[in-house]
Amino acid sequence: MPLSKGQIAWVTGGTSGIGLEIARALVAHGIRVAVTGRDQTKLDSTASELGVLAVPCDMSNEKDVRSAYARITSEMGAVDILVNNAGISPFTKFSETSIEEFDEVIDINLTGYFLAVREVLPSMYERKQGAVVQMLSIASTKAFAGGAAYIASKFGALGLTNSLREEARKHNVKVIAILPGATETPLWGVEEREKFHERMMQPEDIALTVVQLLDQPDRMLTEEIVLRPIGGDL
Repeated sequence: MPLSKGQIAWVTGGTSGIGLEIARALVAHGIRVAVTGRDQTKLDSTASELGVLAVPCDMSNEKDVRSAYARITSEMGAVDILVNNAGISPFTKFSETSIEEFDEVIDINLTGYFLAVREVLPSMYERKQGAVVQMLSIASTKAFAGGAAYIASKFGALGLTNSLREEARKHNVKVIAILPGATETPLWGVEEREKFHERMMQPEDIALTVVQLLDQPDRMLTEEIVLRPIGGDL
């Protein structure tokens, strides 16, 4: 399902960082885009800047996700492309990680992906077309000290993605896993971004790759792609 003008995309976490740049790149290709997020100010800003539909949604809340999807399809039509991008990345020592923090990370980074995919799949399966882009992380395959909850959520999301792909391919629906390394987004602290700016990839770099993968011919699928800074991991 190569990109074509008028297709409808839903980008979760689409008001900043990688999600915002993916939304921007898709709009530039004539795609009709809906973004979801939790910050109303950022939603309003993104809607004004890009001309997209901006819908408030907490991806960890099943009712929110269902409501957001219902509004998107009601106002725009069936979703052709889902970009699961919403996430949080607290890095806390294992011994200092509370159950509340652990649950929040899993609920947003893993369960949220599940909930969004569950909404879009029936229509994609019925139409025998669609693409699901799972924005994961190099931390889906490589563990780092001090991020047990985040690492667990990303390892889990990769497993979910791989299992989903084997079911979805039978319905001609593409499932693409993207595993970026260090990218300069608000998920990193200000001091870290200043210190490692020259070594980090930029959100628009990742967005360019997403567009390229979505624009591939129907007969082929890039199942998983790892993106790393040229200088290696930080």
